[in-house]
Amino acid sequence: MPNVRTHDVITIASAAVMVPVALNSGLPQMDAVNTAVLTGTYLASGLLFSPDLDTHSRPYRRWGPFRWIWLPYKALVPHRSWVSHSFVLGPLLRVLYFVGIVGLIAALGIGLINLMVPVDPTGTMLNIAVAGRVWTEQHLPTIAYATAGLILGGASHTLADIVFSKVKRMF
Repeated sequence: MPNVRTHDVITIASAAVMVPVALNSGLPQMDAVNTAVLTGTYLASGLLFSPDLDTHSRPYRRWGPFRWIWLPYKALVPHRSWVSHSFVLGPLLRVLYFVGIVGLIAALGIGLINLMVPVDPTGTMLNIAVAGRVWTEQHLPTIAYATAGLILGGASHTLADIVFSKVKRMF
């Protein structure tokens, strides 16, 4: 399988190719903003939400002081398993895991604030959820391109692993 530098080069080079291809693709609502969303989530998936977050890898270390967020993921997901290296499920699970952890931290933070200054944690979280739902309903193509970028970014890593492993076995 390729080293992290090779994975990074593949991710960055293919993202650079992705921009003109996406802009000229004729896909519905593929404007500059949605191209940026597609490419940005592709880069984030390849560089930050890499399938190698289940090891002490460079993508794991890129999280800096926040890498502790990935400790439960590392403990639960075996390296190169179908969970981490699947084409669709892997990237989506890593993003959902991250969103779940951030949501849990936000809920705990609001609960702690509520101990000092009375706030309505249930109402605050409900308002955030409603605002998120409204935004999502108004931006479905953008959500679709973000999802595609996340999937493609993880898939490029897994595909590189598969190709390099097969080539290595041949020689």
